[in-house]
Amino acid sequence: MMDPVYSNAIIQGYESMAAWSDLLDQINVFPVADADTGRNLKISLAALRRLAEQPADVSQHILRAATGNAGNIAAAFFQELLGVDRPETLAGAIGKGVGQAYKAVADPKPGTMLTVFEALAQVLPPGSRPPAEWDLEAIVGHLEKSVADTCEALPELRRAGVVDAGALGMFIFLEAFLGGLT
Repeated sequence: MMDPVYSNAIIQGYESMAAWSDLLDQINVFPVADADTGRNLKISLAALRRLAEQPADVSQHILRAATGNAGNIAAAFFQELLGVDRPETLAGAIGKGVGQAYKAVADPKPGTMLTVFEALAQVLPPGSRPPAEWDLEAIVGHLEKSVADTCEALPELRRAGVVDAGALGMFIFLEAFLGGLT
């Protein structure tokens, strides 16, 4: 059974990201400027809102709802996180989630949400430390820098002068999620 603090933190993350989905659509230029990254993330991860009531169904709903590159990458990543039964096992799940996220698209690129997932895997303390002992400010700062760096990682982002929309979406999610855990 999933820890209620953990499931509530996931729901907080989703709600925060969903609230910014229009902005994510506006800055979406990679892989094409089709203004759908925010919408795709919102649709793909919508089942997370039901995590407290229907935890067993959420994983399958996310896989079926995965839309676009951003949605497919996020759904693959979150499959591992949904298997976490308590926050102390999160670090291992994130490592596995990064691997699954890379497999979700044919041509994964650095400078996208994949970079944010990698940054999280690098900075999250080992599982033996409970979330109350984490340095949330340092973790969020590391993730924030990884998002800011996406602006220079891909030519499309550099030309438009924006960060990757998917990376920003996952940062918004993770900031709220980690805040809910700690």
